[in-house]
This record gives sequence, C-alpha cells and structure tokens, in this order.
Amino acid sequence: MSRLRLHHLTTCFYRRLHYVSPPKVPENAFTSDSLLPRLVKAIYEQRNICPLAAHDDLRKFGLQYRKLNGLASDCEMYQPRLQRLDGWGGRIDRIITCNSWKQLHDIASTEKLISIGHENSDELKDLWQCVKLMLFSAVSGMVSCPLAMTDGAATTLTRLLKLHENCEPGQCSICSKEWKSRVSDTISNLTSSSPDKFWTSGQWMTERAGGSDVTRATQTQAVKDEEGSIRLYGNKFYTSAIDCQVSLALAKYGENLSLFLVHLPQEYDGTVQIERLKDKLGTKQLPTAELTLNGVPALLLAEKGIANIVPMLQVTRLYNAIAAASYLRHVTALAHDYAQSRSAFQTTISQLPLHKMSLAKLETFTRALILQTVDLSLIINAKAETPSLSSGVSRVLSAVVKIHTAQVAVTTLREGLESFGGAGYMEDTGLPGLFRDACVLPVWEGTSDVLSMETIRALSRGTAQTDVLRYIRELAMGWCLLGGYQSFQELEECDRLETPLHELNQYLTELENALEDSSFTGRSVALGIGAAHAAAVLISFARYSQNCSDLAAARLWCRIGLTPLNKIDPEDITDVLR
Repeated sequence: MSRLRLHHLTTCFYRRLHYVSPPKVPENAFTSDSLLPRLVKAIYEQRNICPLAAHDDLRKFGLQYRKLNGLASDCEMYQPRLQRLDGWGGRIDRIITCNSWKQLHDIASTEKLISIGHENSDELKDLWQCVKLMLFSAVSGMVSCPLAMTDGAATTLTRLLKLHENCEPGQCSICSKEWKSRVSDTISNLTSSSPDKFWTSGQWMTERAGGSDVTRATQTQAVKDEEGSIRLYGNKFYTSAIDCQVSLALAKYGENLSLFLVHLPQEYDGTVQIERLKDKLGTKQLPTAELTLNGVPALLLAEKGIANIVPMLQVTRLYNAIAAASYLRHVTALAHDYAQSRSAFQTTISQLPLHKMSLAKLETFTRALILQTVDLSLIINAKAETPSLSSGVSRVLSAVVKIHTAQVAVTTLREGLESFGGAGYMEDTGLPGLFRDACVLPVWEGTSDVLSMETIRALSRGTAQTDVLRYIRELAMGWCLLGGYQSFQELEECDRLETPLHELNQYLTELENALEDSSFTGRSVALGIGAAHAAAVLISFARYSQNCSDLAAARLWCRIGLTPLNKIDPEDITDVLR
C-alpha cells in the first residue's frame, strides 16, 4: 500500500473518529417551530382577525436566527469592560462593548421589537410582539434585558403622561409644559424604530441594604439644588445595561419614596461614577455595574414611586417569562437536531426509548412555557370588560408565571444539556453559556420566595383566589380561550382529554385545600398554581387544535408536570436550622 493511500485512510479514520456533527441552528426559527406558527394562526382566527401581516413579519424575522446566533456568540466571546481612566490619568468611566452588541441593538430597533407593542394598530399586537421577542431572546446576546427595561420604562412613562394629559399649568406639583415635553420625547426615543434615535433604559432600584425590599432599603436621596433642579445622591448596587441613555430610579424625596427619570451624561462629569462591573455567573455579555450617584440631575415622575412601578414590573416579568420559553425552545430545537445525527448503540439516539422520553419531556415543557407566556401577554393587555378576568387574575398570574417559567426553564435546561452528552458540558459548544444565562431568571425582578409572598398576599385580596382558580378551570373546560377571550364557537368534546382534565381537577382541589392550610409553603402554592395554569393552557390549545401532538403534550404534562404540593411541619423547619 502506498504511503499516500495509507495517509488518506488514516486521515479519514481520525476524522470519522473525532468529528461529531454539531446540532444545527434552525434556518428559520419561526416556520420550523412545532407550535408557534399554529398558535399565532389559531389566536388570530379565534378573534376573526387576518394573521397574514403578523405571520409574514415573523417568518421574515425567523430567517435572521442564524445571523443573530452568530452575533450573540460574539457578545459572549468579547465581553464588556470598564475603562476607568484615559491615557492621561483622567477619569472617564467608559463602558467598551463589542460591535455585535451594538448591531443587536440596531436590529432590535429596526425590527420594531419595542415599537410593535406601542405603535402597531393590530388588535393582537401584544401577541405579535411576544412571539417575536421569543424568537429573539435566546440569541440576543442578552440585549433582551435592556429591551425589557426599555419597554417597561416606555409603558410607565406613557401611563404617567396619560394620567397628566388634562393637567393645566400650576394645577399639579409635578406636571408642567416642559415636563410633558421631556417625557413625550423620551417615549419617542424608547419606542423608535430608527437606530440613530433609539434609546434603551435602565432600572436603578437595588441598593446595598436589600434587593426586592426597595421600600425599606432605598437610601438614595433626591435633593433640590439652589436653582430648583432635583439631583440624586446615593449608591445603586446592581444596575444592568449601564450603557443605556436613560433610567428610571427610586429615591427618597422628603417623606416619600419617589420615581425619577435620569438622563445619563454623554461625557463623564462625575455625577454618575461606575465603581465596578459585576462579575456574574452568567449574562456576562451584559454590562452590569455598581454606581455612585453624585448629584446627577433627575426629573420627578411620581411622588409615590412604588405604586407607579407596578406596570413596569408587569412588563419586565413578562419579558422574564419570554426569555425562559425562548431559552428552552432553543435548546429543545438543538437537542432534536442532534438526536437525528448522533449515533450510539448502532442507531441514532433519537430512536433510543429513554432518549425519546427525554426529548418528549423537553418538547412538552417547552410548549407549556410558550403557551403560559402567550396567555400572560394576552391577559396583561386584555380589555377591561373580559368576563373571565379581573385585576386579581392579572396580578397573581404575572407573579406566578414568572416564578414557574423561570424554575421550569432552569431545571429543564440542565436536563436538556444531558441530551448532548459531554458536549453539553464543554464551553466551546456554547451550550453551558445558555444554562448560565438562564440561571438569572429565578432571581431577576424578584426571587421565587419574594414573588411567592407577593402571590399569597395578592390571593388574599378580595375574590382574587376564587377568580384565579375559576379562570384556570374555564380555560381547561373550553369555556374561554387564551387571554380570557370569550368564544361562542362550539368546540368538539374530546375523549382523549378526559384523563388530563380529571387529573387537573383533582390537582385544583388539592390546591384549594393547600391555600387554606398554612403548613403548605408559599413557594409550593405559587408553583402549584403555575403548574395548574400550564396544564390548562395545554388542554385549551389541544381542545382547539385537535392535533394528536398537542393532545399528547397535555396528557404528558398532567402526568409529569404537575408540581407536588409539599405540606411541611413548621417545627421541622425550626428544628433543622438549630
């Protein structure tokens, strides 16, 4: 045998031995998805609205998925850094980010990821925006975080401007012609579809003394200077996307904890000092900083700050759920593709019974999170006269869906990495980074314990508990559709949903008993409501579609997705901590 022939055979052997075909990122993330195109079409048709404009836009955006994934990889590789001093020793506090980070901002603007929800005349613009963000979040290089805060700020400012639209000069201590002009101009920039005009917003809430307990922990002071301008002094411990142009901030102003709008200085002037960039477990693409505010000018938006950030929190929690669904659907798509090409035990792993079960669980949990998130987006923006909904339903599910989607995403993503074997543990595959980034989801915008306490408080107000459980039942029984929409269309009875309906009804009875029993932890109850809501949305969509895959997902969730309700003796908690 010639040396050349031997070299050729040896090379081919080692290539076959060592090369593993990587999972392919979908060419079109929208049309290749097993649920999203059918879901969008169904919801538009249920409301007798033509889906063509939304569907066409989402299809075109889906074609950018591979490009976005590449830009997101660049952001992971070239992480932001702080240049504190210039060459002459002068302090400049400049945040240096990669070009891909800037490109992703431009794409977010030109694709109208924010403005779709504010300027679009489509009656289902919130569904349109929600699905488009779901396609974007997992491959956004964490640009989805400043987008969440930007949308939250735009929503808050729009609400405040509407609240003061009839105020005459001198009638209100806050409102003036200049105030309206500044707020209006800021909204225009935050919702712009032009990259040259587009601004992002931050949220300056967290301080050293505490995270979610902003009422008691906030030490930042708002002080009027000699010219009558308000300036902020204090420390903000955790501020994400510090390269933003504006931020909403909480500060003590007299006896009140008030809400302010801060325009960041374009050049360093000492009023905002970046003490350090945070070294985090994940989301390393995102410049997160600790700030000292040393007299930065601020515009008073509302004297009662906490009450006026509620709309913003609803938006950012929805974005958190969108990110959870987005990460899980991304990993699930990769796992499906990898299973088709990876061989073991003389077959592709997609044919191995245990691996098929793992893939089925990934698919089911992904669909549950997508449907929960879409339902929440429709609920938040539902018309006030929707009979199945009340303010209590919106408030409770806003917290519950955030908790549930975050917890399910992190747990299932960890299991999802196992689908890739050792490759799922290797940094250069990009897979561990997805898991690390998702780990922020149960923490951001309120930890699971904090939101569980909020859920229990919200359930105790008026008829909220009854309303939430009734909504879940009506959704599952087909008496209303996603978002509480009242349909007069007769849906066929489906024998294949009998078992999941029975299991859900049993679970809801247990849940009602748990809500009356203090020995059940708040987290257990909140996750229980989340699991029941997931079952209801899966059953609701399966009832409408009559698709065998949707029916199977509903049945499978009711077998493995309904979270056990843990009854705990308080004395055991005390004793184990002795």
